[in-house]
Amino acid sequence: MAFSYSGETLSVNMNISVILPVYNAGNPLKRAIESILEQDYKDFDFIIIDDGSSDNSSEVIRHYASRDRRIRGFFHESNRGLSQTLNEALNLSEAELVVRMDQDDEALKNRLAIQYAYMRARPEVIVAGSFVYHMGVNSLYDHLIVLPKESKEIKEELLKQNCLYHSSVIMRRREILDLGGYRVEFKNAEDYDLWLRVSRHYELSNINIPLLRYRFSVRGMTLGKKWEQFYFVNLALAAYKNSDKSFKDLEKIARDLLSGYDRQWFLEQVYDGTLKELCILHLWYDAFYLAIKSFKDLSKKKGFEKLRRVLYSYMKYRC
Repeated sequence: MAFSYSGETLSVNMNISVILPVYNAGNPLKRAIESILEQDYKDFDFIIIDDGSSDNSSEVIRHYASRDRRIRGFFHESNRGLSQTLNEALNLSEAELVVRMDQDDEALKNRLAIQYAYMRARPEVIVAGSFVYHMGVNSLYDHLIVLPKESKEIKEELLKQNCLYHSSVIMRRREILDLGGYRVEFKNAEDYDLWLRVSRHYELSNINIPLLRYRFSVRGMTLGKKWEQFYFVNLALAAYKNSDKSFKDLEKIARDLLSGYDRQWFLEQVYDGTLKELCILHLWYDAFYLAIKSFKDLSKKKGFEKLRRVLYSYMKYRC
């Protein structure tokens, strides 16, 4: 059962609620919380839900809640999963606009001010993300990610891939709840499923300014999880294109779609894209770690190929 830690309710109606689900966040959590508290725009409340963490995440949340009355902390006794936690946060909020934040990312100082002004000026937009930086070893090596901006191109791109960074978005709470919020059946692709449903009825956007530093991490990444996530991506697409089908039928469609892909080819593309990005970000430790891991996940031949590629990039950037 969840309970409020801070025990203090703000008497003013906030314009924005920031929602942050947390599960075994580790060290990055402090910076994620601080990056919201340091925003230029101050008129918000901050809902943080610890979803049954076994590390010190709950203590970190309590520490910041005791120092800033805008924070409302909630704590689950056991893990419920991301979709349920996000829906709980949406229902706890009383603000018109809800900003999504992730436990290991960093919001730039002007994020809330720009997103609030944007949503005031564009009432037809229900979900607005932004350009983002992939977080480098330091800010000098951040990599700017440019995304489709206007609703028409976003809707077209969504039929191929997710083009909104979940932790960058601001949403209109009432419309999202009216659509049913996040659906637990779409584990690992709950945001993609939601954007597809939003795109049926409303406008979406990406603000053409980077407002978030997104942590590009491979810790805990397994290729099995990537393949599972790809199944749920196909399930979300199947649901979007076949709204009249039962969930059982949708699962069959998603499995059939997945069978059209060669698993080894897909996993190698994941490795290649991830290693390339890690090198751009100068995250050499993670790049070498993943290259060595590829010996087991792919093959010795592929492992040597990935390791050579990382070594070449390392020497190229170092010289």
